[in-house]
Amino acid sequence: MSFGKSLKSELGRNTGKWVSNKVFGNTGWATPRRHVIEVEQRKKQREEAREYKHRQKEMERERRERERELKQMEKEQAEREKREMIRANEEEVHEHNNYLEVIQSVHKSYSDQMNWEELQSQEAPEYVQTAEELRQEISKFTNDYVDQEIEGLKRRSKLSLARLIIGNMYVPKNRWVFKTLGNEKALGFIGLVCMMGLLYGLMQEGFLKYFLPIISALVFLTVLLFKYGAKDFDKKINLEERLNELENSRSRLLEENLKEQQEAHEQYLRDKADYEKMMDIVNGVINKNPQAYTYALNFFNPFEDLKEYGSDISFEVNANKVSVDFYVHSEEVVPSTTKKILRKGVEVKEEQLPQSRFNEIYQDYVCSCILKISKEIFQLLPVVNEVQVNAKGSLMNSATGNFEEQTIVSVNIEREKLNKLNFDLLDPSDSMSNFEHRMDFKKNEGFKPVSDLQTA
Repeated sequence: MSFGKSLKSELGRNTGKWVSNKVFGNTGWATPRRHVIEVEQRKKQREEAREYKHRQKEMERERRERERELKQMEKEQAEREKREMIRANEEEVHEHNNYLEVIQSVHKSYSDQMNWEELQSQEAPEYVQTAEELRQEISKFTNDYVDQEIEGLKRRSKLSLARLIIGNMYVPKNRWVFKTLGNEKALGFIGLVCMMGLLYGLMQEGFLKYFLPIISALVFLTVLLFKYGAKDFDKKINLEERLNELENSRSRLLEENLKEQQEAHEQYLRDKADYEKMMDIVNGVINKNPQAYTYALNFFNPFEDLKEYGSDISFEVNANKVSVDFYVHSEEVVPSTTKKILRKGVEVKEEQLPQSRFNEIYQDYVCSCILKISKEIFQLLPVVNEVQVNAKGSLMNSATGNFEEQTIVSVNIEREKLNKLNFDLLDPSDSMSNFEHRMDFKKNEGFKPVSDLQTA
Protein backbone atom coordinates (compact mmCIF):
# COMPACT_ATOMS: atom_id res chain seq x y z
CA MET A 1 0.00 0.00 0.00
CA SER A 2 1.35 3.41 -0.91
CA PHE A 3 2.04 6.15 1.61
CA GLY A 4 -0.80 8.26 0.22
CA LYS A 5 -3.33 5.52 0.61
CA SER A 6 -2.18 4.79 4.20
CA LEU A 7 -2.42 8.45 5.19
CA LYS A 8 -5.84 8.68 3.59
CA SER A 9 -7.05 5.56 5.43
CA GLU A 10 -5.71 6.76 8.81
CA LEU A 11 -7.26 10.22 8.38
CA GLY A 12 -10.54 8.57 7.50
CA ARG A 13 -10.52 6.39 10.61
CA ASN A 14 -9.56 9.24 12.97
CA THR A 15 -12.09 11.56 11.41
CA GLY A 16 -14.79 8.91 11.81
CA LYS A 17 -13.88 8.31 15.42
CA TRP A 18 -13.88 12.04 16.14
CA VAL A 19 -17.31 12.41 14.55
CA SER A 20 -18.55 9.36 16.49
CA ASN A 21 -17.35 10.85 19.77
CA LYS A 22 -18.97 14.16 19.00
CA VAL A 23 -22.27 12.61 17.94
CA PHE A 24 -22.69 9.76 20.42
CA GLY A 25 -20.81 11.11 23.43
CA ASN A 26 -19.47 8.54 25.89
CA THR A 27 -21.87 5.79 24.83
CA GLY A 28 -20.78 5.25 21.28
CA TRP A 29 -17.04 5.34 21.74
CA ALA A 30 -14.79 3.59 19.37
CA THR A 31 -11.62 5.25 20.58
CA PRO A 32 -9.09 4.69 23.43
CA ARG A 33 -10.79 7.61 25.26
CA ARG A 34 -13.65 5.28 26.09
CA HIS A 35 -11.24 2.99 27.90
CA VAL A 36 -9.72 5.89 29.87
CA ILE A 37 -13.12 7.13 31.01
CA GLU A 38 -14.20 3.63 32.02
CA VAL A 39 -11.06 3.28 34.13
CA GLU A 40 -11.76 6.58 35.90
CA GLN A 41 -15.36 5.59 36.49
CA ARG A 42 -14.41 2.21 37.95
CA LYS A 43 -11.83 3.91 40.15
CA LYS A 44 -14.49 6.29 41.43
CA GLN A 45 -16.88 3.37 42.05
CA ARG A 46 -14.17 1.51 43.97
CA GLU A 47 -13.54 4.58 46.12
CA GLU A 48 -17.28 4.95 46.79
CA ALA A 49 -17.45 1.26 47.64
CA ARG A 50 -14.53 1.59 50.06
CA GLU A 51 -16.15 4.65 51.66
CA TYR A 52 -19.46 2.79 51.93
CA LYS A 53 -17.73 -0.19 53.52
CA HIS A 54 -15.91 2.13 55.92
CA ARG A 55 -19.19 3.87 56.82
CA GLN A 56 -20.87 0.53 57.29
CA LYS A 57 -18.11 -0.56 59.66
CA GLU A 58 -18.48 2.70 61.58
CA MET A 59 -22.25 2.34 61.70
CA GLU A 60 -21.93 -1.27 62.83
CA ARG A 61 -19.42 -0.29 65.49
CA GLU A 62 -21.70 2.53 66.71
CA ARG A 63 -24.71 0.18 66.66
CA ARG A 64 -22.84 -2.41 68.75
CA GLU A 65 -21.72 0.36 71.13
CA ARG A 66 -25.31 1.60 71.52
CA GLU A 67 -26.51 -1.93 72.13
CA ARG A 68 -23.77 -2.47 74.71
CA GLU A 69 -24.64 0.83 76.46
CA LEU A 70 -28.36 -0.03 76.37
CA LYS A 71 -27.72 -3.46 77.85
CA GLN A 72 -25.52 -1.87 80.53
CA MET A 73 -28.23 0.69 81.34
CA GLU A 74 -30.86 -2.05 81.47
CA LYS A 75 -28.59 -4.10 83.72
CA GLU A 76 -27.96 -1.14 86.04
CA GLN A 77 -31.68 -0.29 86.11
CA ALA A 78 -32.51 -3.90 86.91
CA GLU A 79 -29.90 -3.87 89.69
CA ARG A 80 -31.38 -0.66 91.14
CA GLU A 81 -34.89 -2.08 91.00
CA LYS A 82 -33.64 -5.28 92.59
CA ARG A 83 -31.93 -3.39 95.42
CA GLU A 84 -35.05 -1.29 95.96
CA MET A 85 -37.21 -4.41 96.00
CA ILE A 86 -34.87 -6.10 98.49
CA ARG A 87 -34.88 -2.99 100.69
CA ALA A 88 -38.69 -2.76 100.60
CA ASN A 89 -39.04 -6.49 101.33
CA GLU A 90 -36.59 -6.33 104.22
CA GLU A 91 -38.41 -3.30 105.62
CA GLU A 92 -41.77 -5.07 105.29
CA VAL A 93 -40.52 -8.17 107.12
CA HIS A 94 -38.75 -6.05 109.75
CA GLU A 95 -41.90 -4.02 110.43
CA HIS A 96 -43.96 -7.19 110.72
CA ASN A 97 -41.50 -8.83 113.12
CA ASN A 98 -41.15 -5.60 115.08
CA TYR A 99 -44.93 -5.42 115.47
CA LEU A 100 -45.01 -8.96 116.82
CA GLU A 101 -42.26 -8.06 119.28
CA VAL A 102 -43.96 -4.85 120.38
CA ILE A 103 -47.35 -6.40 121.11
CA GLN A 104 -45.61 -8.93 123.35
CA SER A 105 -43.87 -6.20 125.33
CA VAL A 106 -46.36 -3.32 125.66
CA HIS A 107 -45.75 -3.39 129.44
CA LYS A 108 -42.25 -1.94 128.94
CA SER A 109 -43.65 1.49 128.12
CA TYR A 110 -45.62 3.33 130.81
CA SER A 111 -46.19 6.84 132.17
CA ASP A 112 -44.21 8.59 134.91
CA GLN A 113 -45.51 8.72 138.45
CA MET A 114 -48.15 11.45 138.79
CA ASN A 115 -47.33 14.14 141.34
CA TRP A 116 -50.74 15.38 142.45
CA GLU A 117 -49.36 17.85 145.01
CA GLU A 118 -47.34 19.53 142.28
CA LEU A 119 -50.41 19.72 140.07
CA GLN A 120 -52.37 21.22 142.96
CA SER A 121 -49.82 24.04 143.26
CA GLN A 122 -50.15 25.08 139.62
CA GLU A 123 -51.54 28.56 139.08
CA ALA A 124 -54.61 29.24 137.01
CA PRO A 125 -54.11 30.54 133.46
CA GLU A 126 -53.57 34.30 133.32
CA TYR A 127 -56.63 36.24 132.20
CA VAL A 128 -56.66 37.25 128.54
CA GLN A 129 -58.81 40.26 127.70
CA THR A 130 -61.47 40.17 124.99
CA ALA A 131 -61.12 42.00 121.70
CA GLU A 132 -63.75 44.53 122.76
CA GLU A 133 -61.92 45.27 125.99
CA LEU A 134 -58.74 46.01 124.04
CA ARG A 135 -60.32 47.69 121.00
CA GLN A 136 -58.80 51.11 121.76
CA GLU A 137 -55.28 49.70 122.34
CA ILE A 138 -55.50 47.45 119.28
CA SER A 139 -56.70 50.38 117.14
CA LYS A 140 -53.76 52.50 118.29
CA PHE A 141 -51.32 49.64 117.71
CA THR A 142 -52.71 49.07 114.19
CA ASN A 143 -52.56 52.78 113.25
CA ASP A 144 -49.03 53.13 114.66
CA TYR A 145 -47.95 50.12 112.65
CA VAL A 146 -49.40 51.54 109.40
CA ASP A 147 -47.85 54.97 110.09
CA GLN A 148 -44.44 53.38 110.64
CA GLU A 149 -44.75 51.44 107.40
CA ILE A 150 -45.67 54.64 105.53
CA GLU A 151 -42.72 56.56 106.97
CA GLY A 152 -40.31 53.75 106.17
CA LEU A 153 -41.65 53.51 102.62
CA LYS A 154 -41.16 57.24 102.07
CA ARG A 155 -37.59 57.07 103.36
CA ARG A 156 -36.75 54.19 101.04
CA SER A 157 -38.29 55.92 97.99
CA LYS A 158 -36.14 59.07 97.67
CA LEU A 159 -36.31 60.73 94.24
CA SER A 160 -33.45 62.28 92.21
CA LEU A 161 -32.87 66.02 91.65
CA ALA A 162 -34.82 65.76 88.39
CA ARG A 163 -37.99 66.10 90.46
CA LEU A 164 -37.09 69.75 91.17
CA ILE A 165 -37.58 70.60 87.48
CA ILE A 166 -40.18 68.16 86.14
CA GLY A 167 -41.71 66.91 89.38
CA ASN A 168 -45.08 68.42 88.49
CA MET A 169 -45.32 66.05 85.54
CA TYR A 170 -45.22 62.93 87.78
CA VAL A 171 -48.90 62.09 87.23
CA PRO A 172 -50.38 58.91 85.75
CA LYS A 173 -51.62 60.62 82.55
CA ASN A 174 -47.99 61.42 81.56
CA ARG A 175 -46.87 57.79 81.81
CA TRP A 176 -46.52 57.49 78.02
CA VAL A 177 -44.17 60.50 77.90
CA PHE A 178 -41.74 59.03 80.42
CA LYS A 179 -42.07 55.58 78.89
CA THR A 180 -41.15 56.93 75.44
CA LEU A 181 -38.35 59.30 76.44
CA GLY A 182 -36.96 56.91 79.01
CA ASN A 183 -36.25 54.34 76.30
CA GLU A 184 -32.55 53.86 75.45
CA LYS A 185 -33.22 53.66 71.71
CA ALA A 186 -35.26 56.88 71.76
CA LEU A 187 -32.46 58.65 73.63
CA GLY A 188 -29.88 57.41 71.10
CA PHE A 189 -31.98 58.50 68.13
CA ILE A 190 -32.71 61.97 69.52
CA GLY A 191 -29.07 62.33 70.55
CA LEU A 192 -27.99 61.57 66.97
CA VAL A 193 -30.46 64.10 65.57
CA CYS A 194 -29.21 66.75 68.03
CA MET A 195 -25.60 66.00 67.10
CA MET A 196 -26.43 66.44 63.43
CA GLY A 197 -28.22 69.70 64.22
CA LEU A 198 -25.21 70.88 66.21
CA LEU A 199 -22.76 70.10 63.40
CA TYR A 200 -25.05 71.59 60.76
CA GLY A 201 -25.40 74.79 62.80
CA LEU A 202 -21.64 75.12 63.18
CA MET A 203 -21.32 75.07 59.41
CA GLN A 204 -23.78 77.96 59.02
CA GLU A 205 -23.17 81.68 59.13
CA GLY A 206 -24.80 84.37 61.19
CA PHE A 207 -27.80 83.66 63.46
CA LEU A 208 -28.16 79.95 62.62
CA LYS A 209 -24.54 79.29 63.63
CA TYR A 210 -25.50 79.92 67.25
CA PHE A 211 -29.24 79.15 67.26
CA LEU A 212 -29.10 75.58 65.97
CA PRO A 213 -26.37 74.36 68.40
CA ILE A 214 -28.16 75.94 71.36
CA ILE A 215 -31.53 74.40 70.39
CA SER A 216 -29.90 71.00 69.78
CA ALA A 217 -28.18 71.10 73.18
CA LEU A 218 -31.39 72.18 74.95
CA VAL A 219 -33.43 69.41 73.27
CA PHE A 220 -30.85 66.75 74.17
CA LEU A 221 -30.60 67.97 77.80
CA THR A 222 -34.41 67.96 78.05
CA VAL A 223 -34.64 64.40 76.76
CA LEU A 224 -31.82 63.35 79.09
CA LEU A 225 -33.68 64.96 81.99
CA PHE A 226 -36.82 63.01 81.13
CA LYS A 227 -34.66 59.86 80.88
CA TYR A 228 -33.61 60.22 84.52
CA GLY A 229 -37.07 61.40 85.44
CA ALA A 230 -38.56 58.14 84.12
CA LYS A 231 -37.10 56.24 87.08
CA ASP A 232 -38.46 58.87 89.46
CA PHE A 233 -41.82 58.66 87.75
CA ASP A 234 -42.05 54.89 88.35
CA LYS A 235 -40.94 55.36 91.96
CA LYS A 236 -43.47 58.15 92.52
CA ILE A 237 -46.39 56.23 90.99
CA ASN A 238 -45.49 52.99 92.81
CA LEU A 239 -45.05 54.93 96.05
CA GLU A 240 -48.48 56.52 95.75
CA GLU A 241 -50.09 53.15 94.97
CA ARG A 242 -48.35 51.51 97.92
CA LEU A 243 -49.31 54.38 100.22
CA ASN A 244 -52.94 54.04 99.14
CA GLU A 245 -52.79 50.30 99.82
CA LEU A 246 -51.43 50.91 103.32
CA GLU A 247 -54.08 53.51 104.07
CA ASN A 248 -56.83 51.21 102.82
CA SER A 249 -55.45 48.30 104.89
CA ARG A 250 -56.09 49.98 108.25
CA SER A 251 -59.59 48.59 108.71
CA ARG A 252 -58.60 45.12 107.48
CA LEU A 253 -55.58 44.95 109.79
CA LEU A 254 -57.70 46.17 112.68
CA GLU A 255 -60.25 43.40 112.11
CA GLU A 256 -57.50 40.78 111.86
CA ASN A 257 -55.89 41.96 115.11
CA LEU A 258 -59.26 42.03 116.88
CA LYS A 259 -60.01 38.51 115.63
CA GLU A 260 -56.62 37.26 116.82
CA GLN A 261 -57.19 38.78 120.25
CA GLN A 262 -60.66 37.21 120.48
CA GLU A 263 -59.23 33.80 119.56
CA ALA A 264 -56.62 34.20 122.30
CA HIS A 265 -59.40 35.01 124.79
CA GLU A 266 -61.40 31.94 123.71
CA GLN A 267 -58.29 29.78 124.11
CA TYR A 268 -57.91 31.21 127.61
CA LEU A 269 -61.51 30.19 128.39
CA ARG A 270 -60.76 26.62 127.22
CA ASP A 271 -57.55 26.51 129.25
CA LYS A 272 -59.39 27.86 132.27
CA ALA A 273 -62.11 25.21 131.94
CA ASP A 274 -59.47 22.46 131.65
CA TYR A 275 -57.63 23.88 134.65
CA GLU A 276 -60.77 23.98 136.79
CA LYS A 277 -61.68 20.46 135.72
CA MET A 278 -58.18 19.25 136.50
CA MET A 279 -58.20 21.00 139.91
CA ASP A 280 -61.47 19.25 140.78
CA ILE A 281 -59.83 15.94 139.88
CA VAL A 282 -56.62 16.79 141.77
CA ASN A 283 -58.45 17.76 144.94
CA GLY A 284 -60.69 14.70 144.65
CA VAL A 285 -57.74 12.32 144.27
CA ILE A 286 -55.84 13.90 147.16
CA ASN A 287 -58.99 13.63 149.30
CA LYS A 288 -59.38 9.95 148.18
CA ASN A 289 -62.71 10.45 146.44
CA PRO A 290 -63.35 7.31 144.29
CA GLN A 291 -65.37 9.30 141.77
CA ALA A 292 -62.34 11.52 141.19
CA TYR A 293 -60.34 8.38 140.32
CA THR A 294 -62.77 7.70 137.50
CA TYR A 295 -62.51 11.30 136.29
CA ALA A 296 -58.70 11.09 136.42
CA LEU A 297 -58.61 7.89 134.35
CA ASN A 298 -60.91 9.44 131.74
CA PHE A 299 -59.13 12.83 131.74
CA PHE A 300 -55.53 11.57 131.42
CA ASN A 301 -56.48 8.46 129.39
CA PRO A 302 -53.40 6.31 130.09
CA PHE A 303 -54.75 3.39 128.02
CA GLU A 304 -54.92 5.26 124.72
CA ASP A 305 -52.14 3.26 123.03
CA LEU A 306 -53.90 -0.04 123.84
CA LYS A 307 -56.97 1.24 122.05
CA GLU A 308 -54.79 2.00 119.03
CA TYR A 309 -53.96 -1.70 118.78
CA GLY A 310 -57.70 -2.45 118.64
CA SER A 311 -58.47 -3.39 122.25
CA ASP A 312 -61.11 -1.75 124.48
CA ILE A 313 -61.20 -1.04 128.22
CA SER A 314 -63.87 -0.32 130.80
CA PHE A 315 -63.31 0.10 134.54
CA GLU A 316 -65.02 0.44 137.89
CA VAL A 317 -63.48 2.26 140.84
CA ASN A 318 -63.90 2.08 144.62
CA ALA A 319 -61.88 3.54 147.49
CA ASN A 320 -58.83 1.25 147.31
CA LYS A 321 -59.26 -0.86 144.21
CA VAL A 322 -59.86 -0.46 140.48
CA SER A 323 -61.53 -3.27 138.52
CA VAL A 324 -60.84 -3.32 134.77
CA ASP A 325 -62.49 -5.28 131.99
CA PHE A 326 -60.01 -5.58 129.12
CA TYR A 327 -61.53 -6.62 125.77
CA VAL A 328 -58.64 -8.03 123.76
CA HIS A 329 -60.10 -8.38 120.23
CA SER A 330 -57.35 -10.75 119.20
CA GLU A 331 -58.45 -10.87 115.56
CA GLU A 332 -57.67 -7.14 115.26
CA VAL A 333 -54.41 -7.18 117.21
CA VAL A 334 -52.51 -10.42 116.64
CA PRO A 335 -51.67 -11.23 112.99
CA SER A 336 -52.36 -14.77 111.86
CA THR A 337 -49.46 -14.88 109.41
CA THR A 338 -45.68 -14.67 109.47
CA LYS A 339 -43.37 -13.18 106.83
CA LYS A 340 -39.86 -14.15 105.79
CA ILE A 341 -37.34 -13.27 103.09
CA LEU A 342 -36.66 -15.73 100.22
CA ARG A 343 -34.35 -15.76 97.20
CA LYS A 344 -31.80 -13.42 98.76
CA GLY A 345 -34.38 -10.76 99.47
CA VAL A 346 -36.28 -10.53 96.19
CA GLU A 347 -39.34 -12.34 97.53
CA VAL A 348 -41.43 -12.11 100.69
CA LYS A 349 -43.24 -15.26 101.65
CA GLU A 350 -46.28 -14.95 103.89
CA GLU A 351 -47.31 -18.10 105.68
CA GLN A 352 -49.96 -18.97 108.19
CA LEU A 353 -48.65 -18.81 111.74
CA PRO A 354 -48.63 -22.22 113.40
CA GLN A 355 -51.50 -22.32 115.84
CA SER A 356 -49.14 -22.95 118.76
CA ARG A 357 -47.06 -19.87 117.86
CA PHE A 358 -50.19 -17.74 117.44
CA ASN A 359 -51.42 -18.85 120.86
CA GLU A 360 -48.08 -17.95 122.46
CA ILE A 361 -48.10 -14.44 120.96
CA TYR A 362 -51.73 -14.01 121.94
CA GLN A 363 -51.02 -15.06 125.55
CA ASP A 364 -48.00 -12.72 125.80
CA TYR A 365 -50.04 -9.81 124.44
CA VAL A 366 -52.86 -10.36 126.91
CA CYS A 367 -50.55 -10.70 129.91
CA SER A 368 -48.35 -7.79 128.80
CA CYS A 369 -51.42 -5.56 128.56
CA ILE A 370 -52.54 -6.67 132.03
CA LEU A 371 -49.19 -5.55 133.43
CA LYS A 372 -49.34 -2.23 131.57
CA ILE A 373 -52.92 -1.50 132.68
CA SER A 374 -52.03 -2.15 136.31
CA LYS A 375 -48.80 -0.12 136.11
CA GLU A 376 -50.55 2.85 134.49
CA ILE A 377 -53.23 2.90 137.19
CA PHE A 378 -50.64 2.74 139.98
CA GLN A 379 -48.58 5.50 138.32
CA LEU A 380 -51.64 7.72 137.96
CA LEU A 381 -53.37 6.96 141.28
CA PRO A 382 -50.84 6.53 144.12
CA VAL A 383 -53.71 6.10 146.61
CA VAL A 384 -54.83 2.87 144.85
CA ASN A 385 -52.93 -0.27 145.90
CA GLU A 386 -54.84 -3.02 144.11
CA VAL A 387 -56.05 -3.56 140.55
CA GLN A 388 -58.12 -6.45 139.24
CA VAL A 389 -57.99 -7.04 135.49
CA ASN A 390 -60.41 -9.36 133.71
CA ALA A 391 -59.21 -9.98 130.15
CA LYS A 392 -62.05 -10.85 127.78
CA GLY A 393 -61.55 -12.85 124.58
CA SER A 394 -63.81 -14.21 121.89
CA LEU A 395 -64.39 -17.91 122.64
CA MET A 396 -66.98 -20.35 121.40
CA ASN A 397 -69.76 -21.12 123.85
CA SER A 398 -70.19 -24.89 123.59
CA ALA A 399 -73.79 -24.59 124.79
CA THR A 400 -74.85 -22.21 121.98
CA GLY A 401 -72.19 -22.84 119.33
CA ASN A 402 -71.65 -19.07 119.07
CA PHE A 403 -68.53 -17.00 119.76
CA GLU A 404 -68.94 -14.79 122.83
CA GLU A 405 -66.75 -12.47 124.89
CA GLN A 406 -65.64 -14.56 127.88
CA THR A 407 -63.00 -14.09 130.56
CA ILE A 408 -59.71 -15.74 129.59
CA VAL A 409 -57.51 -14.27 132.36
CA SER A 410 -58.56 -12.82 135.70
CA VAL A 411 -55.76 -11.48 137.90
CA ASN A 412 -55.50 -9.43 141.07
CA ILE A 413 -52.41 -7.14 140.93
CA GLU A 414 -50.97 -5.68 144.14
CA ARG A 415 -48.85 -2.53 143.93
CA GLU A 416 -46.10 -3.84 146.21
CA LYS A 417 -45.60 -7.06 144.24
CA LEU A 418 -45.76 -5.30 140.88
CA ASN A 419 -43.08 -2.79 141.90
CA LYS A 420 -40.65 -5.64 142.57
CA LEU A 421 -40.80 -6.95 139.00
CA ASN A 422 -38.16 -6.16 136.37
CA PHE A 423 -40.32 -5.15 133.41
CA ASP A 424 -37.39 -5.22 130.97
CA LEU A 425 -36.51 -8.88 131.51
CA LEU A 426 -39.64 -10.70 132.65
CA ASP A 427 -41.81 -12.92 130.50
CA PRO A 428 -45.33 -11.44 130.69
CA SER A 429 -47.10 -14.81 130.62
CA ASP A 430 -44.86 -16.28 133.32
CA SER A 431 -45.21 -13.14 135.47
CA MET A 432 -48.86 -13.96 136.22
CA SER A 433 -47.63 -16.56 138.70
CA ASN A 434 -46.62 -13.69 141.01
CA PHE A 435 -50.26 -12.79 141.59
CA GLU A 436 -53.57 -14.38 142.42
CA HIS A 437 -54.96 -15.28 139.00
CA ARG A 438 -57.09 -17.61 136.94
CA MET A 439 -55.88 -18.65 133.50
CA ASP A 440 -56.47 -21.89 131.59
CA PHE A 441 -54.06 -21.90 128.67
CA LYS A 442 -52.51 -24.68 126.59
CA LYS A 443 -50.01 -23.98 123.86
CA ASN A 444 -51.77 -26.07 121.22
CA GLU A 445 -55.34 -25.22 122.26
CA GLY A 446 -55.09 -21.62 123.45
CA PHE A 447 -57.25 -20.04 126.14
CA LYS A 448 -60.20 -21.69 127.81
CA PRO A 449 -62.85 -19.60 129.65
CA VAL A 450 -62.37 -18.94 133.38
CA SER A 451 -64.54 -17.25 135.99
CA ASP A 452 -63.69 -13.79 137.32
CA LEU A 453 -61.95 -13.49 140.67
CA GLN A 454 -64.26 -12.25 143.37
CA THR A 455 -64.04 -8.50 143.90
CA ALA A 456 -63.58 -7.57 147.55
